[in-house]
Amino acid sequence: MKKWMKQSSDRVSNALSDALARTSVGTTSTSEQMTTDEQMKQMHFTNPNGAVGGDADATGFVGGAKSTAKGFLKRFGGGSTGGASSSRYRSKKGGIDDAYYEGADDAPPEDGQTSTSSTTYVTVTRGDFGASASPNGRYFVAVRCVGGDGALKGRRITTLCRSKTRTPVWNTTRDLRCRAEAYDSLRVDVFSGTSVKGVHKATMVASGQVSLRHAISGGSMKEIAVPVYAKLARLASPGAVYLRVDASGIVAPKLTKRIFFVRHGESKWNEAQRDINIASMIKFDHPLTLAGVQQAQALGGRAAVAISHADAGVLVHANVMSLSPPTMSPPSSPSSPIQRTCSREVNGTDQTVNNGAELCVSYENCFTCYVSPLTRAVQTACLLLQNHPRKMQGVLKQVCLQSLREVKGVGGLDTVGIAQGENVLIRAREKLAEIVNPQAASRLGENIAFDPNDAVGQWWTSETESDSSQEVEERIYDFLETMRFDEHDAVIVVGHSLFLQQLVSRIAPDNGDERSTQTVSEAVSITSMNPFDTFTSQAPPSDPFATFSAPTRQGDVNFTPFVPSMPPTAERIEEKRDKAKIFDKLINSKICNAGCVALDISFDEKGRVTLENASLLFGSKFL
Repeated sequence: MKKWMKQSSDRVSNALSDALARTSVGTTSTSEQMTTDEQMKQMHFTNPNGAVGGDADATGFVGGAKSTAKGFLKRFGGGSTGGASSSRYRSKKGGIDDAYYEGADDAPPEDGQTSTSSTTYVTVTRGDFGASASPNGRYFVAVRCVGGDGALKGRRITTLCRSKTRTPVWNTTRDLRCRAEAYDSLRVDVFSGTSVKGVHKATMVASGQVSLRHAISGGSMKEIAVPVYAKLARLASPGAVYLRVDASGIVAPKLTKRIFFVRHGESKWNEAQRDINIASMIKFDHPLTLAGVQQAQALGGRAAVAISHADAGVLVHANVMSLSPPTMSPPSSPSSPIQRTCSREVNGTDQTVNNGAELCVSYENCFTCYVSPLTRAVQTACLLLQNHPRKMQGVLKQVCLQSLREVKGVGGLDTVGIAQGENVLIRAREKLAEIVNPQAASRLGENIAFDPNDAVGQWWTSETESDSSQEVEERIYDFLETMRFDEHDAVIVVGHSLFLQQLVSRIAPDNGDERSTQTVSEAVSITSMNPFDTFTSQAPPSDPFATFSAPTRQGDVNFTPFVPSMPPTAERIEEKRDKAKIFDKLINSKICNAGCVALDISFDEKGRVTLENASLLFGSKFL
């Protein structure tokens, strides 16, 4: 009993110390913080095994594992998921810390090098630290280019930390900001600690180095293993960090990107919160309810209808609510339900575009869906994509991304994961089988390539911790870098409401930015009522994998063109669209369950992101 009380006392003391340290860092100036850092470095000691740092672990490869009581006081901090205010995390628009793009220890540009010069990109794919690594540690990797003369080049790139796994997965691509030559080398350091605090507050537990000539000997972007040795000891079986190096221009970061961000359908946590069912709320990783399944199906059905409208040449607004099919008449025919074009002046010339059709075509041409590994998001993604054209062709893939998980606040147990790796999809199927036909549930995600990616180890925030504003920002930066280096112009992302709010709050331009407003001149042709619009929308089928069929009535002939008694009348409408208000709405309100918003973002040469436009799609609305 005395031993247990002593351990409990130590845990509380450690938690208090951590909290006080965080408070002092958050309230001191930069110069005072640097002084504090120097003092802490002087206070660190070297243990008998050579690990540096007051919290070093003298028993294994990964010294410096944090106390299990970390985050003890965070529970008194405020903020939570599922309807609580996100003001704890919210920052000013455009608020991503500039240190992510320009570090204090970055080397000056080389002679003749500009921001647009050719550079070297490195992808840290995974690690294998073997039995010498602590199974409960947290690791992240830093990579730096070292010139042939020993001088540091470019900037240090780092990954996010991975917890409780000896075989972490990152698949993180970063820009070294220098042109690595054949005689240069890459230094790879493995740190134990929290990546958000940086390498200066973590413990380096292993290091390795590889020449660039060797790294690209098998071809650019071929995966190579870099041996890393613990405490500079040449062990018989060292760990390894796996890299891909691009020195020949294969990687091409995007300057613009369209993200179709989808919020998951109604989860059992949402249901329990609505019904004030505390017992149901105190569970981990809540799946979808039956209503959530139907919402995800309906969104996919409306998206399919909108795509079919666009493919048929019928000009529609992309936020269509109806599940009825389009008419088969040509776009010039009066039978088209609503003809809507936008006439926009660019450099003095009038350019006519159809925003709705263009958005639908862009959605149709998505090949990748990034998804939060939480069960409700995986289920939503699979149900949403069952009618996607690329799924029908067998070329659609679903990739888990742990940066996309929901922001965890106090009591946010629904953000705590359970399954890892391939078991993420297996759990999604098992939970779906509890509310729909088991045979149908077993086909969830069928014909979609599922990649668990980095959903290994403890990819979630533990139940005793909550996400700080800095940790959320680090995840947003990592997510945006993934978007920047994704090869496609548009992607589908299935995630969560608080994450979306935090994302928009950090990339939306200031109100004074000229891009915050946009004037659109629209020519709207109004026709008589389309007979298909008189039909009531179908309820989603009981089998979540059944496709929607066209509603019929006795005596109808499918796709019969409707000719109105009078020709359509047209009028010109001047509409001033204030994008700043749309962005503020995305920050301060939630979109509905199984709602979709298209985010158009742009990147500068260093990767800084600006939100250019946002549009609700496929019947989505704000709550």
